Formats: sequence, structure tokens, C-alpha cells
Amino acid sequence: MKNLTTKLTIAAAVMAVAAGAAAAQTMKADVPFAFRTASGTFEAGTYTVSVDNNQRMVLLEGTGRTKGAWVMPLAALTADKQSAAKLVFSCGADRCTLVQVWSGPNGAAYQFARPKTDRDDEASLVAIAVHR
Repeated sequence: MKNLTTKLTIAAAVMAVAAGAAAAQTMKADVPFAFRTASGTFEAGTYTVSVDNNQRMVLLEGTGRTKGAWVMPLAALTADKQSAAKLVFSCGADRCTLVQVWSGPNGAAYQFARPKTDRDDEASLVAIAVHR
């Protein structure tokens, strides 16, 4: 009986880890410019973008010397079958801010807050494709 309980406990733990891994979607993006988020400023570089659907959080991890941080979305967006995986930046005269993350068709999509100074700038949206 004790052996069966141990096996069931191990099986439940493995399933919980697998479910958590399935809920997170990981992508890579090459961002050619410095940008900022509510979590701080990031330099240009290659980033791993992990979207955690359970926690509604996005993890940006830089390769090499670039830093990483968790970014909390302001709102969830509705993705459909045609939604491409991308990062969307609002770029003004001298800075860019991450404003959206799309994980692909029928995946998670999130909107992020922008600093007040960006709202006054004439900004254009720049989309960076991400790949798995």
C-alpha cells in the first residue's frame, strides 16, 4: 500500500510539472534597439520570451550581457487563428516601449502599460517577429 501511494504521489508531481511546462510558451526575438518596460530598460539583443498563461506573466530573458525580468500585463488581448507571434513596441523620437506580446495563433496576447511620457510623443508601432 505504501509503495502504491509513493508511486501515485510521484505520478501526480510529474503531471503537475508537465502541465506547468505546457502552459508556458517560449519564443525568441531579436530586438535591434533598446527598449523599456515597467520593469526597466533593456538593451538591444536577443531575448527569450516566455509567456506564462496560468500566471498571466511574461518573462523576458536576455542572452549574453542583457538582463531579464518578469513583466506584468495590463490586460489580455484576444488572439485568433491569424495572429502572428510578435512583440509590439511603441517608438517615439528617442525611445521604444514594449506595449504588446502575441504568442501566435490562438495563443496568449497581452497589453502592457506605457510610461506617461510616451503618450505625449508622436509614436509609431513597430512589430518584431518572434520564433520558437
